[in-house]
Amino acid sequence: MNLKDERILIGLSGGINSMAVLCNLVESGIQPSEVHLFYAHFDEHSPDTFQFVADGIRYARKHFQCVKVKITHNSILHFFEEVRMILHPVRGLCSYRLKIEPINQYAFENDLKIDLVGYVKHELKRRAEGQKKNVPQDFFSLQKVYPIGEFTDEWCFDVVKRNIGWWPKIYDLVWSDEDFAEGLCEWKDVGQRIFKHNNCLPCKNMYSKEMKAIKKYYPKYFESAMKLSNKLKGYYGRDKDEFYSTFGRDLGQESTCEVCKF
Repeated sequence: MNLKDERILIGLSGGINSMAVLCNLVESGIQPSEVHLFYAHFDEHSPDTFQFVADGIRYARKHFQCVKVKITHNSILHFFEEVRMILHPVRGLCSYRLKIEPINQYAFENDLKIDLVGYVKHELKRRAEGQKKNVPQDFFSLQKVYPIGEFTDEWCFDVVKRNIGWWPKIYDLVWSDEDFAEGLCEWKDVGQRIFKHNNCLPCKNMYSKEMKAIKKYYPKYFESAMKLSNKLKGYYGRDKDEFYSTFGRDLGQESTCEVCKF
């Protein structure tokens, strides 16, 4: 799609893919008339995420004539307290309320029509689902464009390294032999990245092994999440019994499953 002289929107998530969209736009040599960068920051993002986004904003201002920035400040723990529950993975209310709704509102207020989204090749299904969840057309038309849809995550790391020079340290954490010995991961995981995305720590969508990694590598984040879990009598992840059997002692609670208790 020819984006020359267009007014475009890029949602920077703090992750590698959305930053790759920005870097790819610069490398393409295209000069939009306006580049709008929207970032929803969370207190629960990994410690160097805000700096990563800030460097991306400076990079954009260096290469584009007109860059406008909107940053919101959020806390997923406060949101869960507000709704009085830790949401199940199938419920995307937190993403909708704190990310999707604000960025669409910003696009509407600024009459933006083109949104560059950082879905990569293996996310084709997610991309199709995202198109179906677009804002109703009778509200306003925000066209989703997927400029890196033919590339991989590793391509994203390459282009970000080439242009920004670094990425959040969370992406450098890999499963080790020690993690396997401690029962944090399976043997097939050793050498693989622990976290595929730079989401909230913890994210309600995480598996137990990712929660174990947060306990080990980000203990303060884990402790705050467990306090909230105890307060709301809720659990993180995809399986209630697995959560309580694994982290029940951190909550001062016993497992709810008789088999796990045994």
